[in-house]
Amino acid sequence: MVKVEIISKESIKPSSKTPDHLRTFRLSLLDQFAAPFLYFPLLLYYSHDKRTSNDKQAEISLLLKRSLSDALALYYPFAGRMKGESLVDCDDQGVDCLEARVDIRLSEVIESPEVEVITQFVPSTSEESDLVLLGIQLNFFTCGGMAIGISISHKIADACTLSMFVKAWAAEARGDTNLVAPSFVASSLFPPKEQSGQEIILGSVEHWADTRRFCFSRAKIAALRAEVGGSTVFQPTRVELVTAAIWKWAMTREGRDRRRLSVACHGVNIRGRMDPPLSESTFGNVVLRSPNVSGNGEMGLGELVSKTREAIGRIDSEYSKELQGENGHDMVTRVAKEEVELLLDEEVDYFIFTSWCRFPTHESDFGWGKPVWVSTARWPGVSNFAVLLDSVSDVGGIEAWITMDGIDTCDEI
Repeated sequence: MVKVEIISKESIKPSSKTPDHLRTFRLSLLDQFAAPFLYFPLLLYYSHDKRTSNDKQAEISLLLKRSLSDALALYYPFAGRMKGESLVDCDDQGVDCLEARVDIRLSEVIESPEVEVITQFVPSTSEESDLVLLGIQLNFFTCGGMAIGISISHKIADACTLSMFVKAWAAEARGDTNLVAPSFVASSLFPPKEQSGQEIILGSVEHWADTRRFCFSRAKIAALRAEVGGSTVFQPTRVELVTAAIWKWAMTREGRDRRRLSVACHGVNIRGRMDPPLSESTFGNVVLRSPNVSGNGEMGLGELVSKTREAIGRIDSEYSKELQGENGHDMVTRVAKEEVELLLDEEVDYFIFTSWCRFPTHESDFGWGKPVWVSTARWPGVSNFAVLLDSVSDVGGIEAWITMDGIDTCDEI
């Protein structure tokens, strides 16, 4: 068993005091409907070189903590605490930062990733940890390599916001002053309501389904594209192809009734889909679930790709504009209720997909080069859930991290 020893823990506060007029941060309508229990994980892995050798660990740790403090001055809500349903008290309490020693070489982790091991590299950030919104864990391996583990509350950020924060943090560490500050406009575009209906959101951190990584190489994705080439689908994207392949596999697993109804949806980053488009630095949850689409195991891959594309395509500028109107709250409430109904329906399999592809996390250079690998880890409180990430080692490939009950016994997709 891999030993991960926590050797220190401290609270990192913003390098400058948050001004009084910014002390109360208002969440947006979309933030309000994010699951309050969910903290999602991101890990960045860096191989050993002369800049990250064991005798440099204290220096690296100090650099990362100082630059984290500077980045928090820009992303000040992360250092605050939730106050009720729709407010963050930006009182500069800070974020948790842990240091850990890992008694194996980084190469052993990357060559044979085990979710149980990787999950130990992420701080246990939850309601039990003083309601912190962001946790960092600096993991130092025996070889001199390291992994930066991040856990963040989904209540305050989506993956795009986290990736932009990491980008700013890395720039601060390099001494790069060409930073793009976050844009805090989401609550004005999507005004919250005090009674958001949050009670209809289900989920519990007590449920831990199995998580496995599946690799879709560039060649495999090309083969999937060729398979649907004769259909009506026009130039399907990597994400559409991989989503459809996973969905079909889930519906045709051994012991499954191929005629059983299955419903799927995809998280969609709407920043670039609005009119006018929002900056990628727009802070918060600026993501919508695509309309639900249904299928069964008897459908071909091309048909499932078409359904996936159609659903994602319906999240356009007109949809976003309607969401900003007086019916926005009712629209989000309806989507949340539909989700709960599907989760409770024992006659339906409900799958949720999200893509982190093309986010700049793979470019995160803190001063010793880009990460040799980027991963997520086990997600608490979810099942039938898939996260898609760009492959670092195979440009054009995708790594799918799938959380599903019983997936540990599954063969490859």
